[in-house]
Amino acid sequence: MKKTLILAAILASAAGTAQAQSSVTLYGLVDAGFLHSKVDGQSSRNALDSGIQNDSRFGMRGSEDLGGGLKANFTLESGINVDDGTTTGSGLFNRQAWVGLSHSRFGEMRLGRQFILGSAFFTSIDPFGTVFRQAGIGSTVIAANQVRNDNTAMFFSPNFGGLQAAIGYSFTRSGQEVPGNANNNRAVTTGVRYNNGPIEAAVTYDRLDPGTGGANGISTQVGGAYDFGVVKVHALYADQRNIAVTAGTAATPATSVPFASNTKSYMVGLSAPIGAGRVFGSYQKAKDWDIKGYSVGYTYALSRRTNAYAFFSDIDNLGSRASVRNDIGTRQAGFGVRHMF
Repeated sequence: MKKTLILAAILASAAGTAQAQSSVTLYGLVDAGFLHSKVDGQSSRNALDSGIQNDSRFGMRGSEDLGGGLKANFTLESGINVDDGTTTGSGLFNRQAWVGLSHSRFGEMRLGRQFILGSAFFTSIDPFGTVFRQAGIGSTVIAANQVRNDNTAMFFSPNFGGLQAAIGYSFTRSGQEVPGNANNNRAVTTGVRYNNGPIEAAVTYDRLDPGTGGANGISTQVGGAYDFGVVKVHALYADQRNIAVTAGTAATPATSVPFASNTKSYMVGLSAPIGAGRVFGSYQKAKDWDIKGYSVGYTYALSRRTNAYAFFSDIDNLGSRASVRNDIGTRQAGFGVRHMF
């Protein structure tokens, strides 16, 4: 009887240890507010919209300690529209869906649907976090516009004092692979970032090899930010070649239009803390697409997980990306609340 009790205690202890070595976390973000949009020559749009500061989403992430510094990890994340309860895009986990292995000394490998590095590495270099609708740098830098690739194998190096490199390959960036490599839209994403103390910097290279032939789409980006304490300075430069884009904004439907095959884009911005809030702004321009404009924003922390926000943005030619200079302005103004859990 005594031996049986001892064995039961050992088994219970082992089960508790195994459970402590695995974890699954449910997380999410809920964002909704009022958005006013006006394109020159068109009627204005006034709406209660979801995901103005950040896209609303929910997800699960987890890890299991396999021993010896090795872990199994996964993330499943779905975008949602708070204003009508629908999902964003097709598929249940349309934002991220990947599984992988990581090691404390050798880095991490992820397999599945993931953000390209042109988007992932510039989130905090843009004072708007690459979001806030047209205010984010995605208006002039396509690779930074919250882009994700399907069917991607991505490797992240260990972090060496704030320095990290990564490279990924997509067997076809959207949908399922079909027989013959030349029939798939393959993609490469690679980059290096540094984040330590007041300095943050990144360089990325993204390339799309279209299965239908034609020139490869290439986006090379370099940028950084320096935090002086009282103010943070942000800057970015991008060289974009043969980027196939479709016109369209939150206020106008997407339509195919002529566009310049190559363009040089840049952004300069500032951000500064003000009490429990933060004010920020930027100017961005895509030279050969003739897109240019400025944006300003403000967030106020109501708690550690909840904040209110407001922003205004005025950008010319956002809906065209054409080489023709038509100076059609698009203005957006909005305010709302964001809660993270």
